Amino acid sequence: MTTQQTATAAPTGTAGARQRRPVSTLRQTLRLTRTEFTLIYRYRTALFFVLFPLVFVFLGVVTQGESPVPGVSNETLALTGSPAAIIMMIGIMHVSNTYAARREQLILKRFRASGVPPLALFGATTLSVLAVVVLLTAVPVGVLIGGSGELPADPVMVALTVVLSTVTMVLLGAASTRLARNAESAQMISMLPFLALYSSSGLMVPLEMMPGELETVCRLLPMAPVVDLLRGGYTGHDVFGGLAGASPATGLDLWAAALPSLAVVLVWTALSVLALRYFRWDPRQPG
Repeated sequence: MTTQQTATAAPTGTAGARQRRPVSTLRQTLRLTRTEFTLIYRYRTALFFVLFPLVFVFLGVVTQGESPVPGVSNETLALTGSPAAIIMMIGIMHVSNTYAARREQLILKRFRASGVPPLALFGATTLSVLAVVVLLTAVPVGVLIGGSGELPADPVMVALTVVLSTVTMVLLGAASTRLARNAESAQMISMLPFLALYSSSGLMVPLEMMPGELETVCRLLPMAPVVDLLRGGYTGHDVFGGLAGASPATGLDLWAAALPSLAVVLVWTALSVLALRYFRWDPRQPG
């Protein structure tokens, strides 16, 4: 009888050990990503930040005037740059609001206490935002394809730019919550970097119209290189020195022209990762 009990207990103990096996960071990230999607659907403020960027797509459709790039319409330039505005708004404003609210409600503190690694938490937010950005980016791309049959000249450059810039904006949005006491103040504070980046991206005012020193500074900020990469990758034109006089380029020539802009984007992605060292998990944390 004792032998039978021992034999029965052995598999039970083994099953219990398997159940207690730690969940991998990847599985935690995927589970939290699914939760993020659910919260976006249920959270009205999140829905606003997700749907409002479509206004930038509408503005691109109604853009008129003579294009500074031969063979490329103003509408195309506006629509190919609109994903940058989408990424900025969702990455900075939505993420900062969400993390400030969770910190205020001690949700982030409970995550830390329960052993959820920061990589899983920030990774889930980044993946959910990236998925939303890809869906919204499909709108201007669909407009271009449906209206004029224009396909991306270099889809890899466009896709890489969307991924890198989304990661950068999400992490900068999360890090910026250190300056906010609660979700309400995060909404106000996040407006400042959004407006600063939008106005310096070349979407509001062409960089060529700015003084030389200011144009140089804007090209070293996160979003102006992103807009150039999106436009260059989609239209197949070397727009990296400015729109005026941009000439067609393909393949390695296009990538060679894009290297300075790509380098700036990569530097900002690295800086956004480092900025998370100053992220606050507890609303009562000093400093």
